[in-house]
Amino acid sequence: MIESHANYPQHAVYDADVVVVGTGAGGAPVGAQLAQAGFNVLFVEEGGYHPTSSFNPYVSESIPRLFRDGGATVIFGNPPIPFVEGRCVGGSTVINGGMTWRTPEPVLAEWEDSVRDSSLSAQAMAPYFERVEGRISAKGQHPVSVGHENAIMYQGAKKMGWDVEVNHRNQELCVGTNNCIFGCPTGAKQSTLVSYMPKALAAGAGCLTEVRIEEVLQQGGHAVGVQGRAINPRTRKLEQKVTVRAKIVIIACGAIQTPYLLLKHKLGRQSKQLGRNFFCHPNAKVLALYPNEVKGWQGVSQFSQIRQFRDEGIILADNMIGPGPMASNIPFHGAKAWEIMQRYNHSIQSGVLVEDSKSGRITRGPFGTAIARYDISSYDHTRFLKGIRLLAQMHFEMGADRVILPFTNLHEVKSVDELERIDVTQRKPKTLELFTVHLMGTARMGDRPETSVINSSGEMWDLKDCYVTDASTFPTPVGVNPQVSIIAMSLRIADRIAERALKLPKVA
Repeated sequence: MIESHANYPQHAVYDADVVVVGTGAGGAPVGAQLAQAGFNVLFVEEGGYHPTSSFNPYVSESIPRLFRDGGATVIFGNPPIPFVEGRCVGGSTVINGGMTWRTPEPVLAEWEDSVRDSSLSAQAMAPYFERVEGRISAKGQHPVSVGHENAIMYQGAKKMGWDVEVNHRNQELCVGTNNCIFGCPTGAKQSTLVSYMPKALAAGAGCLTEVRIEEVLQQGGHAVGVQGRAINPRTRKLEQKVTVRAKIVIIACGAIQTPYLLLKHKLGRQSKQLGRNFFCHPNAKVLALYPNEVKGWQGVSQFSQIRQFRDEGIILADNMIGPGPMASNIPFHGAKAWEIMQRYNHSIQSGVLVEDSKSGRITRGPFGTAIARYDISSYDHTRFLKGIRLLAQMHFEMGADRVILPFTNLHEVKSVDELERIDVTQRKPKTLELFTVHLMGTARMGDRPETSVINSSGEMWDLKDCYVTDASTFPTPVGVNPQVSIIAMSLRIADRIAERALKLPKVA
């Protein structure tokens, strides 16, 4: 059962054992597992249901349908960082690149120590990772989906003497359409839309789409449901009231929207950590132009990652995008922009990911908006300059004749020698152009309410029967693409919920 705005009466009321707010990497797996365990599960999704057959490369159609606020969202800070979130059934898994990296063992060791729970160790989490990888078909690419751009990046890393690893991605027979960020048009990418949600629905779960949850219903210190309003998909106006009464409430709205919702109720007051500890893995773009045709749009969007500098918290990778998004991101207008875009088939978009060394904060803003604030540190700034320079050097080594840089005061260089201008011109973070899609940490898991928001089972310290299962739970940044980490944590918490329910006394 999938309902939408047009189906709701003036005040719709539903009952369930478990209500899950969100259908992305955090929501769909926990709901699917509990539905299979015999719970009556009802999902609530703010976005709409868009099947595989509806996906296409047209920016004007895809972005308004699949992205929150049309992708016009930004983290305020020095520098400001644009970000995107999925708002549809499947959440951000519908619009991500599909990378499937496990949580690194040193990160798990840190989590195990900070939460004081051995079930977060690498050994204990391994079965969850295996389950996730099997379900979402995490594997290497078929040769037919590997494009010339992918080969240049991989061979370039080898030529520079760098360690480079081929990605495993959540895909089944990917043919490399490079439309990952607008929804996979073949259904090859195993987003939760085509993996966990069908599994949940087949087990009897339902899904209310186009509903924005505004309140967690409470009674006697327990969560007893959620309430919100249906969203008119054409006008985005909030209309009919929708209430879901449930014994267990699971919040999986993402690391920005989850604290926004919970802060309304002034939860997490003891630790004051709700909304804090915000990490975002900032990225910087480096666009290289080659004299020969590359046709970067042919082939998978990210075949490999350069991990030579992983110990420094720096990851380099290709991330080709379509002509529309590229045109909107190059730092030129008019004739010069047209000159660049005429060479689209000669271009390779690549990027630098830097692991956070400090955190930001989410607060509630006016007009129903969450306010994200995050400033990069001087250490992060130094690492970005290093990563950008290294990528540019590699591209020149591979034959590029021009590199577009992510600096407001240094747009391009045409030789390796010109890279010296980076040291001269880049003195402050405000001239750096960043972007991100990895948001985490704002409802951190911990061992006591004085220092965290949820316990090791995912339950909020100060609201019983209210759980968080998205990237908000992370005590620290993961340093890699977080999709598998989120799903594994979601399944782990699902097990805790099921185990607890079995121990509860039966009500006559």
